[in-house]
Formats: sequence, C-alpha cells, structure tokens
Amino acid sequence: MSSQYNINYSIAISSVLERLGVKYVCISPGARNSPLIYAFAEVSNIKCYSHIDERSSAFFGLGLAKFSKEPTVLICTSGTAGANYYPALIEASYSRIPLIVLTADRPKRLIESGANQTINQSNLYGNFIRNFIDVGLPNNNFNDLLPKIELAYNYSKGLEFNKPPGPVHINCPFEEPLFPSMIENSDSIIINKLNVPKINLKKAKIPLLKSFNRPVIIVGPYEENTYQEEIIALANKLGAPILADPLSQLRYGYNDSLIISNYDYIFRVHEFNPDLIIRFGRKPVSKILNGFLDENNDKIILVDPWDQFNDDSKYFIKSDIRDYCLYQIKYSQYSGSNEWKHKFLKLESLITEILIENLEFSEGSIAQSIVESLRDNDIFIIGNSMPIRDVDMFSLTSKTKFFTFANRGASGIDGVLSTSFGINENYTSGDSVLLIGDISFLHDIGGLLAIDHEYQITIVINNNSGGGIFSFLPISNSGIKKFDKFWTTNRNINIKKIAELYNCHHYPINNLMDFKKTLLDSFSIKGVKIIEVEIDIDMNVKSHELILNRISKQISDI
Repeated sequence: MSSQYNINYSIAISSVLERLGVKYVCISPGARNSPLIYAFAEVSNIKCYSHIDERSSAFFGLGLAKFSKEPTVLICTSGTAGANYYPALIEASYSRIPLIVLTADRPKRLIESGANQTINQSNLYGNFIRNFIDVGLPNNNFNDLLPKIELAYNYSKGLEFNKPPGPVHINCPFEEPLFPSMIENSDSIIINKLNVPKINLKKAKIPLLKSFNRPVIIVGPYEENTYQEEIIALANKLGAPILADPLSQLRYGYNDSLIISNYDYIFRVHEFNPDLIIRFGRKPVSKILNGFLDENNDKIILVDPWDQFNDDSKYFIKSDIRDYCLYQIKYSQYSGSNEWKHKFLKLESLITEILIENLEFSEGSIAQSIVESLRDNDIFIIGNSMPIRDVDMFSLTSKTKFFTFANRGASGIDGVLSTSFGINENYTSGDSVLLIGDISFLHDIGGLLAIDHEYQITIVINNNSGGGIFSFLPISNSGIKKFDKFWTTNRNINIKKIAELYNCHHYPINNLMDFKKTLLDSFSIKGVKIIEVEIDIDMNVKSHELILNRISKQISDI
C-alpha cells in the first residue's frame, strides 16, 4: 500500500501547488522522484519541462520565475542531484526570485547507513533558502501535508513573513516500492481548504524628508515594476538626478532629462558631496557607484517593501515604493539646488557626445549597438563579468521601452544560457537578445540541450579568447607567467561547431558595421541565432582607456 501512498501524496502536493498558482515545473529524470514526476507530468495541468542536467534545469526554472514573477517548481531524485541546484538557488536567494525545490529522498532510516545514492538532504541548501520542510513518509492523512505545502509556497512568494521572495526546499522521502503495479483512481484525492494570502507586509511610518540641498536618487537592479513614473515624479519634485542602473527598468523607455546613465564616468572624474541619497532596488552594477555609496552611507535612505535584506544601508524605510514616492511628492517642502542638478545634466550630455563620437569597435560599442537596435517590448538579457559592465558604462538612456534581465544576485557566470532560455520560454511579444562572454557561454553549453528551436532569441558572444575582465585588473601587468592559463583560460573552442551540434544559426563577425546589420537581420530569422564577435582584448582595453582619457580631458574644468 505504501506505493499507492507515494502516488497519492505526490498528487496532493501537485494539486495544492497548482491551486495556489504554480504554472511551471522543471523535471530531471530519476527513480526515487518517479511519484512526483507522475503527479506533475501525468495528472496536473502545470506545464512541465524535462532537463537531464539539474544545474541547467535550476537556472532554466530561475529564468521562468524571473519573467513570470511566480514560483517555478524544480523536481529531482535523491543524492547529488539536488546539490546541482545549489548555484541557481544562491542566485535566486540574493535576487529575490521564487523557486520551490522538491527533492525526492530515501527514508530517514537509510540516512548514514551506506545505502546507495543516499545523503543527508536535511537543510541541504543552508542559509540560501527561505524555508526548509521535510514532509515525511507518505501516508493516507493529508491534514499535516497540505499546510506544509501552503507554508512553503507563501515563503517562496514573500507573503506574510516580511522576507523577500526566494527559494524554498521541500524534501520528500519515499519507501520502495515507489510505484504500484496498477495506479488507483486519484479522483478521490480532494483538496478543499486552501488559503492563498495576499501580500500583507507590515509597513513602517514614512518619515518626511528633512532639509537638503544636494539630493540623488539611485535605482538599482529590479526585475519587477519599480513604479518608474512615481520615481521620476519624485525626482522632479526634489530636483534630484536619477542614477539608473541598466537593470533598474528605468534607464530605457522613459524620456526625462533627470535620468542619468553616465554616472560611472561622472564619479571617475568629479567628486560629489550629496546630502541625501534615496535608494530603490538592490546594489547597482557599477563598482565606482558602489564606492560612492560606501563613502556616503550615512546619507542613504533605502526604501524596500520587505525587511532589510543583504544590504548595509545605514537608514532603512520599510515601504512600498509607490507609497513612499507619493507621500514625499505630496508633503515634502524641500528641493535641491538648480546648480547641483544642472551639473549632473551637463556632465551627462557631454559624456554622451564623447561616447557617441569616439567609441571604436570593442565590447563597449557592441553593447551600445545592441541597445540602439532593440525595439519596444524586446528583452535584453545580459551576462556577467564584462558584458554587464559594458552595458552599464556604454549604453545610454533610450526612449525605447525594453526589458533587461541578468543574474546579479550572486553575479556568477554559470547558468546564463539556461536562465535566458527560461526567460524567453513563454515570451511572444518581442525579440530577445543575450549578450554573453565566451567563457560564460562555454560554461553552460549543456543548457542548449533544453532549447526549443522555435525560440526567437539572438545570442551575441563577445569572444575575446578567455576571461577578458582580468585584462583590466592590475594582476594582468604583474608579470605572472601562467596568467593566460589560470586567469584568462582561453580554450580555443570552435563555437561554430557547437552551434552546428545544437542546430543553431552561426554568424562570425569582426567589425561593427557587419555586427549591426547581422543583429538587425537576426530578428527576422526564426530559431536560435549565435553571433560570434571576435574581440581583440588589447584593442578593447585601449578603447576603454581612450574613452576615459578623452572624458577626463574635456570635462575637467566643469
């Protein structure tokens, strides 16, 4: 009878999650998780994806959840299978993305017994999950099971617990035999009582802003609605420049002069002494801007709907962003000086001219060209290491409203392809472009196994023969003999052959004009397109230095 209990328990779990609103599940094959696979793939109406690689599966699920803003379920067998979820769960935790992990397990009596494919899966993911639940061996009583599944779902969504959304872990042990010889009618499993709570976050009283003269608003990475119109209205009320991270969903699509994109260069060549910094979203991409925040931490107010999480801002206000902005717009009596505001605007304008006129063929011009080519409702996914920095430094504000994504929670180069496919999976309103480095691409080529070749996605690979970011660090000039082998790690792998292996279109590019044309042409070609851009790393470094020198020279007197 235990085998039918396995089935009934699994169906109950899938039924609860389906009723709560889960739409997607990523499944990796195994024996111990067979009852769960059956419940989700054969009984539920949740859309299921099959992935042979758990690491890729988790990042694909991360992409699904990033785009849908709803929890994606991950299912794997026992043993090391669940450990392969770890990198994606770390990213999900820090970037506040809801995931629900269902790991199948052996009975507790077999833990530490030497039984095959058996490890201790209790609290497997440590501090990187919002909640861990072991549902215990299946039985015929669902009274204890259903509240546990509801609780896990609520934690993943950030409901009622004042923690932001994130991953949860549900461990599901099963006795053998795992499957009955004949599965009984599951219609008798009735799920009646479900409580789907609305967000009920406790808010602190919003203090009114006190006197200030040099205000700045900084909007960091944020996948969801940042209430852009309200932030812009607040900035205009306060006379505060908005330093808009490329992942803020504010740099692109809004026509307001207060939105600043060239802050990285501005802070390299000028010192500013603000008396008020209002922050929304997570820490920004720019190292220079983060240094500015560190120096002025005593002037920062961080506004966030959840308890302060993974952030060291000295002052914190727990509030919905929209509520905060509207309150200050209505009641604040102060504004910044015009001289302060206009200095930012003048620097922004001059640096924009320099970038447009002087940017040569390099990773920076590739990033800038992608932004210029995107249309309303397109998706721009940005890899870590150099690509996200190139977009931050070289892409200008744009009236075109497209959406940006990146794995900036833990900022790893792993799983970027798989995440991109997850983001793109259910999007039909525009095209998608992924900008990625060659090492990051190679790191996740297994993710290409899961792609649907009807995808409308263009992958732009900056092939600089290894980890180009290390060429910008002092260690590159320190005379280390094995720098290339252990830092840049050039593998000389033929990307064209990889594209052929996975039935992707491939276009080699070595100049900016061809790149722009090929990128635009790719939007009308169905399937996965790989544009491989050959980058000379020495020329790339010189291009960065040239831009910085010209900016420093031309605006030093402002």
